[in-house]
Amino acid sequence: MPGAGFPELTPWATVLRRFAAILQKAVTKKRALALSATVIALFLLVGRGILVIFLGAKILGYAAALDAWEEAVSRQTIVHGGIPVDVYLRRNPVSPILIVHGVNPTGKDSPDLIRISEALAQVGYEVYVPDLQEMKKQHLRPEDAASVKTVFQSIGRNAGVACFSYGCGPALIAAMDPDIRRQIRFVIGFGGYFDIRETLEFIVTGPESPLAYNKWVYLAANSDLATGETSRRRIRDIAEKRAAGLLLEPGIEEKLPDDARSLFEIFSTTNRQDFRTRLKAAPASLQHRLDALSPSRYVRALQAPLILIHGAYDPSIPAQQSIELAEAARANGIDYTLTLLQMYGHTNPTLPRLGVESVFGYYIPETFRFLRIVNRVIALR
Repeated sequence: MPGAGFPELTPWATVLRRFAAILQKAVTKKRALALSATVIALFLLVGRGILVIFLGAKILGYAAALDAWEEAVSRQTIVHGGIPVDVYLRRNPVSPILIVHGVNPTGKDSPDLIRISEALAQVGYEVYVPDLQEMKKQHLRPEDAASVKTVFQSIGRNAGVACFSYGCGPALIAAMDPDIRRQIRFVIGFGGYFDIRETLEFIVTGPESPLAYNKWVYLAANSDLATGETSRRRIRDIAEKRAAGLLLEPGIEEKLPDDARSLFEIFSTTNRQDFRTRLKAAPASLQHRLDALSPSRYVRALQAPLILIHGAYDPSIPAQQSIELAEAARANGIDYTLTLLQMYGHTNPTLPRLGVESVFGYYIPETFRFLRIVNRVIALR
């Protein structure tokens, strides 16, 4: 039956012919090596091996195999507490999961997120994806944790939580909330942060990357950290010009009100010690915002198991953030796993050229690590 998983009564020869035909449609040319024959043969030894491989392929962008193997899912938008939520369903779902997107302008409508949500629904999850309007603008607010909590409570039963990038801050804080933490079955964090101060330091003082948000874009989106409307407007104007690479009027920062100047100076430095000194002297409004956005302040309250994944060389949020969260989980007796993947930059794959060295030194071990994560995600249903 479609959607029932591996067909137990189908002769092995027929199954393998079907598998080979679907795989040929799913992957093309050189990238077929990413799912090497060695890995496929090993995973075929376990009952859900084919499903693990097909789900992994769709997560990476090769959807044809899983789409041919499992039934299509429905997607409908509902509203809870004024928050649009996409719900993905197949027939007879096993368990629900709430997914929190990161700071991308498309939010729940990101093509990658749609594909991943469909894939999780195809393997048995009832998937809920809220659209967090301010986060789509890279505007991080403590209120987003309350929004995540509201949507989670609307599910009405125990569920898992998954998050990406900056969405992991509000998602983790919501997962630590005493009103819902006992109903959260697990938390999957991909490329998230643990302490927003440390992440901000990395953004402000680290080298710029075309794969990462510019620090001035961040400042413009969060100009409400200044206390007055005039200050907010002026700091936003300056940040937008800097983000666009435009020259500023000489001495413009000296004309800023005190709160706006303090904020501008924090983002202007490239020295880490200088950043910390300036941040410590920043307005109370900024300090309160950073405290409220940092899961590091609440981690003792978490009760759900953690599955942490991070790009080893993430240019946006350093992998050290997930490492620190894993260390805090261990110190507090929280069940966790941590996987660092070289195959991901921030939340998108970055694959090297294929060759004998890269196949054996990169693709095969990375495929094993990646499919172990996929296997656990299926097992958690």
